[in-house]
Amino acid sequence: MNTKDKWLNLKRKITDKAKKAAAVCEKKAITDYAAIIDLNDKVDAFIDWYTKNMINGHYTRIGEYQQPAKMRNLIEKIAVWYELRYPDYDINKLISGSEQEPTEINNIMFEDNNYINALLDENSEIRKLDWHEFYNSDSFIKSLPWDEKYLLKNPKYSSIVYFNSKFDPHLHLKENGTVEMAENVGIWTNSVITDEELKGLHATEIVQLFKERNIKLPSNNELEMAIESENKWNSLKEKMLNCVMYRIIERGGNRVGPRRAFLFAREFNRNIDIPMMYGVDYSDPELRLFINEYIKAGGSKELVCYNGYFARTKKNDSLDTISIQDLILTQSNNALSFYTPEEDALHQRLVNSLTEQQKTLQKRRIEKPRL
Repeated sequence: MNTKDKWLNLKRKITDKAKKAAAVCEKKAITDYAAIIDLNDKVDAFIDWYTKNMINGHYTRIGEYQQPAKMRNLIEKIAVWYELRYPDYDINKLISGSEQEPTEINNIMFEDNNYINALLDENSEIRKLDWHEFYNSDSFIKSLPWDEKYLLKNPKYSSIVYFNSKFDPHLHLKENGTVEMAENVGIWTNSVITDEELKGLHATEIVQLFKERNIKLPSNNELEMAIESENKWNSLKEKMLNCVMYRIIERGGNRVGPRRAFLFAREFNRNIDIPMMYGVDYSDPELRLFINEYIKAGGSKELVCYNGYFARTKKNDSLDTISIQDLILTQSNNALSFYTPEEDALHQRLVNSLTEQQKTLQKRRIEKPRL
């Protein structure tokens, strides 16, 4: 083995060790992150992850200083957009049917808008538009500048990835990572894996196939690097949207915040447990109705929530916890009725069903002696 080969082997060993160390750090970071209760601390932890994994070493010193602040600003911008789309006075109406304030966002934007009134007559179809649908996520994202917009897009695979320079084996990939065509892989693997059988497989399936056939991929090959890059960008987008949800909760306060975040979670496929965990306030007259919406959306009665997160006087104050099941058993719907209207309707259907069964059994008892 010549000096060059020795150097390459040493470089590969160092790279592999660095990857293993990074994986251990990432696993520990995930565990530590889950233990964080304060929502602002969760955002700070993400910014720290973003800086270490996506910024450092990829930008100039000025860029490394500015990019984390730009990410924080984008998170705040998305949270503010959702507040504009679902104002405070609309939230309770959408979640629980409460009408504490008569203000209607549709009237403000389309009926009482001086600009529209000056241009269009009172019978214009535009007055029938729904603001929540009008200011939708697709329109909002398209309105962002490119350097913010691309962070919300799904990552794309390179069109060609190479295994190594020998025999020039490579794959032609679709944007989603599916193989359109493989070239010279059969020659490189001595036909253990053929070009034809790779067609239609995803990049991750190909790595698994190589492991199953006991063929070791070269260190730093473009295929695994592309998968790693795609996973990082997916993780970035997921973490960023979670942070938007955290900011929505914090900005909205003890009642509006969790409810608005619940809408956001459902629209952007976030974990609906999070808004519910931070939405327990015993003084909230609509709490049972919020719990109902959470359960109907697929929530768990076993979920443990923080009691009085927004009643803290210090960030590190200890918080009591309570499960959704215990809340259902102890929290009444309102001062007049313990059960919600839906629960009353369910109870009534149950009573009606039992009554009908009783009538049927009684009728059979009467008819049997006659026979």
